[in-house]
Amino acid sequence: MAAPQNAKSVVGRASGEPAAPRAAPAEAANSLKSRLAAVVQGREVIAAGAFHLVGLAAIRERLGSDWERVRDKVHRQAQRIIERHISPRDVYFPGGPDDYVLVFAEMGKAAAQLVCAKITQEVQRTLLGDSETQEIGVRTVVSETDGSLRMEKANLSSLVASAAAAATAAEATEPSSNDAPATPAAEPAAARLLAAHGEIVYRPIWDVQREVLSTYLSRRAPVAGTRPNAPSPEELAQLDSEALRAGIEVLTDLYQNKFRLRLAFPMSFEAVSSVPRFRAYIELCRTIPEHLRKLVAFELVDLPTGVPYGRLAELAAALRPYCGLIVATVDWWRTDLSQYGNTGIRMVNAVIAPGAEEKRILADMDRFARTAEKAGLLTAVEGVGTSSLALAAKGAGIGFISGDRIGGCVEVPEHMLRFTWSELYFGKPRAG
Repeated sequence: MAAPQNAKSVVGRASGEPAAPRAAPAEAANSLKSRLAAVVQGREVIAAGAFHLVGLAAIRERLGSDWERVRDKVHRQAQRIIERHISPRDVYFPGGPDDYVLVFAEMGKAAAQLVCAKITQEVQRTLLGDSETQEIGVRTVVSETDGSLRMEKANLSSLVASAAAAATAAEATEPSSNDAPATPAAEPAAARLLAAHGEIVYRPIWDVQREVLSTYLSRRAPVAGTRPNAPSPEELAQLDSEALRAGIEVLTDLYQNKFRLRLAFPMSFEAVSSVPRFRAYIELCRTIPEHLRKLVAFELVDLPTGVPYGRLAELAAALRPYCGLIVATVDWWRTDLSQYGNTGIRMVNAVIAPGAEEKRILADMDRFARTAEKAGLLTAVEGVGTSSLALAAKGAGIGFISGDRIGGCVEVPEHMLRFTWSELYFGKPRAG
């Protein structure tokens, strides 16, 4: 599907103008077709492909009598979210009082539907705080060769499952380097990769001394019933970049709503082992707004044994201008933590493996805390699932803890949340 250069713009009625009267279905379909033809300067786009609808009807119904009062704000927020998700060559414009029409220049139908579902999901979460959004519907209008229009519907959960299945099938039939390249009609590999490895979620971290949740770790929630293959370095780089892009969008929205918290983004050592990938990641870091950088943390993960001090220092120096904290996730048995402190890394994080023997964990935790303290490093432990482990972490001097006892992963981080040690130990988890 072709679209003109630099077509990323809202065409037609601005959100502040009076709403057009609601048209009958056939009349609305013809109006949409005419609008689309005018935008893309040719009817061949309509005849050949599909365009997609992002609707605000669910929000209007939830708001009820408040809709007219906040309608302009809802439209501005929807437009801002749409523009974050589409490329400069894509087109969007109002298709009616409660709909936006999107036309993607290069993306296939399945990938475009998934993007539209994610846009609708983000709009609803931002404006309504909804957490149960898997049944969000997506409408796609397909033009037949005779010029008639046909409406297709799908929901987010089925789109994610289909994308994950497509990724698994693509991996099973991956062509060799001698085979012909994939055809342009194939869905973008990046979209399949991101869907296969699950949705981005955020795990809260509790500051033991200040008794507050003020930091969230960016993580991925696997799609139920799937076990994606281990990603290649190139794929890791794509996953890390997508986590950073999505997180900055979340952080921007939270900041504008007066929420103050820190998000930590993983950066795989293997992903940035090549100079071009590392440079690409730093270029992405440069897009982080200045006022948000103090609220960003980078988490170096998958660090190999014996990683050279010079390499750690190089990574930390390159990341430092774009964040307020650099964390390294390490194995419990590491005794060379002093080299981390001398590079500009300020915190080390260790992860409790599922099913690990608690007695062994207690010994590891105590040794880890003492080794880090000697190196002048802050400490964090991830995977704290019980009150006894939380108590052990506190007793060992661990500064920050996360896991099911603190709170499960959430799709949108909350505002800074305070709760005491007694509430944590004797009560229920407060986050997630």
